Amino acid sequence: MLPTMQADRDALPLEPTPSHRSGHWYQTWLPRVAAAALVALAVISVATWIFSSTSGFLITVLISLFVAFALLPAVEVLTRRGWRRGLATGAVMLAGLIFGVLFAFALTQIIIGEVIRLVAEAPTYVREVSVWLQETFGIEINVDAMVGQLTEDRNRLTEFASNAVGGILGLATTTLGMVFQALTISLFVFYILADLPRLRETMLRRFPPEQQAHIDNITTITIDKVGGYVYSRLLLAVMSAAFHFGVFTLIGLPYTFALAAWVGLVSQFVPTIGTYLAGVLPLLIAVLENPTDAVWVAVGIIVYQQVENYLIAPRVTANTMNLHPAVGFGAVIVGASLLGGVGALLALPAAAIAAALIGAYGEDYEVISSSSIQSAQQSEDRRQATKAGGRRREKAPEPTSDGAG
Repeated sequence: MLPTMQADRDALPLEPTPSHRSGHWYQTWLPRVAAAALVALAVISVATWIFSSTSGFLITVLISLFVAFALLPAVEVLTRRGWRRGLATGAVMLAGLIFGVLFAFALTQIIIGEVIRLVAEAPTYVREVSVWLQETFGIEINVDAMVGQLTEDRNRLTEFASNAVGGILGLATTTLGMVFQALTISLFVFYILADLPRLRETMLRRFPPEQQAHIDNITTITIDKVGGYVYSRLLLAVMSAAFHFGVFTLIGLPYTFALAAWVGLVSQFVPTIGTYLAGVLPLLIAVLENPTDAVWVAVGIIVYQQVENYLIAPRVTANTMNLHPAVGFGAVIVGASLLGGVGALLALPAAAIAAALIGAYGEDYEVISSSSIQSAQQSEDRRQATKAGGRRREKAPEPTSDGAG
């Protein structure tokens, strides 16, 4: 009996020792971890290569979506009036193209005309500056020699200025009007707008009904925010252009319509620095006309900017761009660092879309009171109470003397 039990015990497999277990784990999982790491590295490398290779195309698609969502309300208005969708899309895009070409042509005429006039009147400016230096600081300049040199080289300076302006305008035309990219964006915009109902149906068919509702809600919020941003900015641009047109006309500046349109559009559609950039061109032209005019131009721009910031813009953008100024400023910085000028332009509507989605799908909770920080409502109540107390003290009658004593 004992020999048989001993034989059976010898036939059983040996229990793995801790050293055997560790060796088994090491040999099994290390190749898997290495293989997974290699696969992840390969996927990341391929994804990075694909993104870097197609980044230009992705930016083009992003711009196309932004432009399409901006033009969509106008297209919808025309389709509700009986227009065919393709015809309405073409009409809206053609109107935008005509306006852009006319605006660019007007600015080109301003730049060329003012540069050539500056070169032609350079001797007069030199005499005026020399007289001012002599009367103010006692500095004497050989004006005749400088004017003679300028007169002799006037033709060369004019030719140089024209060539320089032509080169700058040629570079701007090449940069802004890249024919292939413009046609690509226009084609994307046209097909997005013309076939939007079909695109919507094709996209939603791939999801169950409950998810379709969420996707449709997100799409609606995106379109509303982008369209609201563009049209509210266009309304502010028209109001700004009208005001500055009146100011520039009273001052007597040339190119009043083009300058007013420049100030209106640039101040509204260039984030953060748009107001200051818009005011440079009319200020330069005013300085060439009369330095006093430049002061009035600066006063008009500053006054309107304050009125717009505190009275007009909050009412116009209340339902379209409900963003805290700090959030908008930070969004512009992030957008510019990611995509340059395009990112800075798209940052505000993107931030508005994100805020709207958070408000639609996020949960709101009651805010607890704090002993160190007052809530907004508490601060407003305290301010109103302080103001009411001041009014009561002003209306209280002063004590009068009865003459006793």
